[in-house]
Amino acid sequence: MTLLFRWLGHFPFLKTVTGTGVLAALTLMLAACGGNSSDYGSEFSCAARHDWPSDGLSVDNARHVDANQFISVDQLKQWHRELDALGLRDTGGPAEDAYIRTLAGRLDCAGVRDVVLEPVTFPRWSTTDWRLTLNGEPLRVASYIPYSGSTPEHGVTAPTVHVDITQPVDPSTVAGRIVLFDVPNITVPTRFFLDNAMHVWDPLSSFSPDELYSRPYLAIDAVTRTLDALGDTEAVGAIGILQMPYETAHGSYFPYDGIIRRVPAVYVDRDLGEQLKGLSNGTELTLHLPASVADTATHNVVAMIPGASDEITVIHSHTDGTNGLEDNGPDAIIGIAQYLARLPQSALPRTVMVMFSSGHFAGGVGIEGFLRQHADDGLLDRIKSIITVEHLGAQRWEPDGNGILQPTGLDELACFFAPRIQSLADAAYHAAEAADAGPVIISAPLNPDADASKHEAVWPGEGQYFYSHNKMSDANYITGPNYLLNWGVDTVGKTDFQRVHSLMVAFTRMVLDLSKVPAEDLTSLSETIEPMAP
Repeated sequence: MTLLFRWLGHFPFLKTVTGTGVLAALTLMLAACGGNSSDYGSEFSCAARHDWPSDGLSVDNARHVDANQFISVDQLKQWHRELDALGLRDTGGPAEDAYIRTLAGRLDCAGVRDVVLEPVTFPRWSTTDWRLTLNGEPLRVASYIPYSGSTPEHGVTAPTVHVDITQPVDPSTVAGRIVLFDVPNITVPTRFFLDNAMHVWDPLSSFSPDELYSRPYLAIDAVTRTLDALGDTEAVGAIGILQMPYETAHGSYFPYDGIIRRVPAVYVDRDLGEQLKGLSNGTELTLHLPASVADTATHNVVAMIPGASDEITVIHSHTDGTNGLEDNGPDAIIGIAQYLARLPQSALPRTVMVMFSSGHFAGGVGIEGFLRQHADDGLLDRIKSIITVEHLGAQRWEPDGNGILQPTGLDELACFFAPRIQSLADAAYHAAEAADAGPVIISAPLNPDADASKHEAVWPGEGQYFYSHNKMSDANYITGPNYLLNWGVDTVGKTDFQRVHSLMVAFTRMVLDLSKVPAEDLTSLSETIEPMAP
């Protein structure tokens, strides 16, 4: 309950909302702290923490991290299952809001007492209705394209035209039309990642530099450029044709840069796409995608575990996402926090900040808001290193001959992105080694001079905003399986929870190790990184 009153005191605007709004907020928070009336988090009573270990830990437990003193594999799996059941947690939406408050409650239950929800306001684009009809008959739509625009409530009815997005869009061709375009399959060799590698952990030699890497999200740039180009025309709608069957295309959610575009658009699978491209000239479709845009407050969760100094090491992930894997980083961080909070304060060389940022699926507005809010209060100067963890335990599923995803029995390739700082690169390698984490490339930034704007990423992960905007030393562990950006899919069966547990333990060790590295050694960029000793 201490968390509840801190939270209320932190938000004076709650005094101005309706009694119903306050009651809803209280219900969610009470559920996270032990109530029983919410659909989310009601089981997380601090008096019923399942089999969480609760004994105090010693200084020796900081020197030698004990894997038996963490929340269980079964607990991680249960949380992941619940996250899958929530479905899409778009930034600032009700599902993400409930999850944020559940995570804050779990931190409180884990013994982390300084838990604050920091508001960030942004323009939220949302819809609950997306449809295509042909001659009054509904067509099977894979998903809407987020931030793509809006139709009137009754939709727009217009003839279609297919365009080749490798060529400039002719405004006269698309005016007054619903534009069909093929979303390309983008493939790069794995060597693309190895070219920036500082270290590689792959004891089983499970991937080849010449192996081809193809994922749906590699087409994000093609989609955004197409929608931006159509925005300068009088096109009335767009349909992106994904090169995959409906079973694989369903729930596709990209781009997620938060840029609200003019032309409303949806995705369809390849079979329906071919049908639509075969329509006779002048045949009309009706597209329904009524969307709203409203200034909305989402929240970052920020918590402190006091250490022996005021300097800070951060462990971080994000709260919005498409499914249980995207993102299960907060689940592991609850376990990390529950371990660290039981150590003597003197055993933590630095204070540990736990951060769950919102806004990953709105162009990074959560971290950008955090950096603005703390630009002048000294907090950012105290942060010496950050560990961002995303999509843990992902298993590699690849499309079969029909395009249906099938298990390969292999771990998904992971990257640990970090600036060229020897101590960060070494700590990332040791974490991968300790977790026996499958293939991991410890990579320098792919685009180190980027500003992490809506169109320019430093690397593909939430931690990039810390580095690009403030040059803060962030090591960002991330995987990117084929199913990452699909809502409505089961990812429990695509996740190795023993691996998630091992990573949780290894990242705890990494927090403690980086907390002992002198601050000056966490900022010094190196042209070359010394290889790990064999």
